[in-house]
Amino acid sequence: MDKPKIVHWKDVPPLHPIEGNFKVRMRILIEERDAPNYIMRIFEVDPGGEIPQHAHPWEHEIFVLQGTLRLKIGDKEYIVKEGHAIYIPPNVPHEYRNIGEGVAVFLCTIPKVKK
Repeated sequence: MDKPKIVHWKDVPPLHPIEGNFKVRMRILIEERDAPNYIMRIFEVDPGGEIPQHAHPWEHEIFVLQGTLRLKIGDKEYIVKEGHAIYIPPNVPHEYRNIGEGVAVFLCTIPKVKK
């Protein structure tokens, strides 16, 4: 945690399988051991792929790099594309679905769970 980390996202192997997710790959770019406060992940969602509804006690900060997603947060739906920044509060149900023709890619930063 006391030294810089520089990594190309494509050099980080995706985690397989991601439980409950269909046509989704996640890579952890900045891990718990790398930084004191946050974890950075990148997701690739194939056309038609989805991350089903779920909730947890931490927030998300998301930045869409490419593609088109239908994002449901609570009882509201949003269409988000490249360039959108999103905040999802803790404990709010949310889900993602790629409704575009290409792969959707987004960065997701979450706080480390304090022990």
